[in-house]
Amino acid sequence: MKVSIPKEEIEEIKKRYECDEPKAIKAYLDAKKVSEEAFDDELSRQLGPKAQEEKWQTPIYTPRQIKEHLDKYVIGQEKYKKRLSIASAFHFAILRHLYENPEESKVKRFRKKNTIISGPSGSGKTYSVEVLGDLLEVPTLIVDATDYTEAGYVGKSSDDMIRELIDMAPGGSRQEKADFVNRYGGIIFIDEIDKKAKDRNLVGHDISREGFQRAVLKLIERKYVSIENPYSPVSQFKEAIRQTQKGKRQDMISTEKILFIVGGSFQRPHSDLENIVKERIKHKAGRFREDGSIMVMGFGNPETEDKKTIMNYYKEANADDYIRFGLLPELVGRIPIRSYVNLLSKNDLVRIMRDTEDSIIHQYEMEFKAFNIDLNVQEQAIEYIAGLAENKKTGARALVSVWETILTDFQFELPGSNFKELAVSEELCRAPHDALLKMLKRSPFLDYIEGFKREYGIELVMDNKVEEYVENFAKENEVQVSDALKQLLKGASSINYMNHKGKFKITTRMLEEPKYFDGLFTRWYQKTHKKCAEEEKK
Repeated sequence: MKVSIPKEEIEEIKKRYECDEPKAIKAYLDAKKVSEEAFDDELSRQLGPKAQEEKWQTPIYTPRQIKEHLDKYVIGQEKYKKRLSIASAFHFAILRHLYENPEESKVKRFRKKNTIISGPSGSGKTYSVEVLGDLLEVPTLIVDATDYTEAGYVGKSSDDMIRELIDMAPGGSRQEKADFVNRYGGIIFIDEIDKKAKDRNLVGHDISREGFQRAVLKLIERKYVSIENPYSPVSQFKEAIRQTQKGKRQDMISTEKILFIVGGSFQRPHSDLENIVKERIKHKAGRFREDGSIMVMGFGNPETEDKKTIMNYYKEANADDYIRFGLLPELVGRIPIRSYVNLLSKNDLVRIMRDTEDSIIHQYEMEFKAFNIDLNVQEQAIEYIAGLAENKKTGARALVSVWETILTDFQFELPGSNFKELAVSEELCRAPHDALLKMLKRSPFLDYIEGFKREYGIELVMDNKVEEYVENFAKENEVQVSDALKQLLKGASSINYMNHKGKFKITTRMLEEPKYFDGLFTRWYQKTHKKCAEEEKK
């Protein structure tokens, strides 16, 4: 395609910017392209979208529809899911309305329902946003606040979040991806925002905390961000040739269409959020809740005041509490919606495994099925695992570590074997390694001896008295025989460092003395060291 370039205009550009002809021609073509795009944008603003333009592509759901979808994947947390459903449903519905009715709407800059969420780790804060993004089919970025710093300092800046969000959008070029976000919006979830709370014990400006909060504040309010890294040579060149341009920049994107959600556990060794709320309630005789009802203090039964009760103080947190924790007042003010999650109970963890569409049990069933093994998990096993996970106090994340601990040996031994089914019972969960050895018709003692030999090249020898002692120990301490062996012989690896070779006989005395192998190694070391010293004197 031929393009006519007026020579007089090129000469004027060369003279005005003191550049050579190739640069002047390129700048002229780039500027002409930008002006044409701005012309089309202005026509669309005044006349609406072109007849041949695509209609709104991303789905729009009601809050109830979003909540029903979240219910399939997230157990409990009703308040949080409801708040999240309302915020996202109205945000993206308004974007579509403004796009399809640019002249009818009286509101040009709507107030976004940016949300702050607090509560224990592993309770569904992040996962709910992941599920939400999949449903809405919009770019959804989940970041850890600790990975970012204030612009101008070493590390990723808050503006990089916007560019990372653009990377997630569909499109053949970066500009097309940016255009998608500019039209349909997106979601950014900033996790661990509490780690960026201002430390009141620190004097001066904290660039890693307060500075980051101020940077995020600008994004939440409304900020134009370059879609390219501003420090790259390409971006600096584009910036140089467009210094005199006015109006909308095509290489910039506004954050006004992005819904921001920030969250964290708001826990720390001193003055965590729950303690801040607890102290405020304790020292205030009467106060109004956010729903308008009043809480009157001071009329409780003194006999019951010291009794421990399970109460989630996150739900009582107000704006002042977040500010006292260390968030900037301006940031709290720009995040009008506050919600919380509850600590997951054993019952919640049971329902997560049994009732959710992407249950971890379904995943393990699929993994074993890939090797033609049917996995059948009994109800008692689910209850037992939920109890173990609850004790770890890390929410749903604990389920993965508990399941992996139980199934690791089965995942290694069963694929490729003749076993076509694995029934997971409570008994198996209590002693998984012993259960596996029983399936394989192998002795736990022989298994330990073979493993020790593979690791250290030393063959342990155990007689019937030793085996009987270990079995009684396992029974008394309610552990599997395999774990009893590991516990009683945890210091036996020191034999390897005493240059022992061949067989080594284990006696009951070694098992009865917890520090037996430590003492054995100490005596060997002293003897060896003394011998070496004597040889040096000679």
